[in-house]
Amino acid sequence: MKSLILAGGKSKRMGRNKALIERPDGTRQLDHILALARSVVPDVILSTNDPDTAPDGTHTLPDLNPGDGPLGALASFCARHPDEPVLLLGCDHFLIDRPTLAALLDGRDPAAMATAYPNRIDGRPEPLCAIYEASSLPLAQTKLDAGDFCARHFLESLSPTLLELGNPVALDNANTPADLDEAFAKLTHGSARKTVRTLYFAKLRESRGTDEEEVESWAHSCAGLYEELRFKHRLPLDLDALRCARNGDFCDWSTPIQDGDEIVFIPPVAGG
Repeated sequence: MKSLILAGGKSKRMGRNKALIERPDGTRQLDHILALARSVVPDVILSTNDPDTAPDGTHTLPDLNPGDGPLGALASFCARHPDEPVLLLGCDHFLIDRPTLAALLDGRDPAAMATAYPNRIDGRPEPLCAIYEASSLPLAQTKLDAGDFCARHFLESLSPTLLELGNPVALDNANTPADLDEAFAKLTHGSARKTVRTLYFAKLRESRGTDEEEVESWAHSCAGLYEELRFKHRLPLDLDALRCARNGDFCDWSTPIQDGDEIVFIPPVAGG
């Protein structure tokens, strides 16, 4: 088996290449992911069209068709290594740890076409921390030829074996600067499950169909809580369109939340 690391490029929502972001301990995210991958699957390949981003001694693999995303990386890997299974890792997961990768390798089901973890919020498989068996790899190009570039759609089509995620936040994505702040806060302060009461007004109330609800969350901040709920319920408003309040007082989105808090998300109101 080999590891294939997606170095990516500039993320539109993040505004920069996630692989080159400096973590709280001063290491680049790419170097962190490479070290984790080598600790469980020493034979590592970096999927990148810019070999200058690769540390010395790291094997690189350019995309056959740049712009095809993770499926393009898998198709390119298949063209070079058609008989090898692969551990695919993205640079989106700033909270991923070695125990999560080791458990994925230990739980690998070679009889299945893939082995993965479910997303902790919606239960769908996470495609950028998964093992793809060699038998699955030619199907990546089939998906691309059909015009479907979605890595999650591809993984779901393989009916993967899903494992229980020991560290619930290990595969939390960071797609925006606010997501990155949340991830780094969890790295610095740790994460714990908490129960909070959320109140909705105006458009959010209409979308949820309720004024309030009690929710369990692993979020560190008000921003992290809202992003969890937005992802889970497909809420229509972005973070920057809202204000938030904690226990009756307006607060910054970075304000930490605690068990038992009351959090209010306040959208713009017509005429106000």
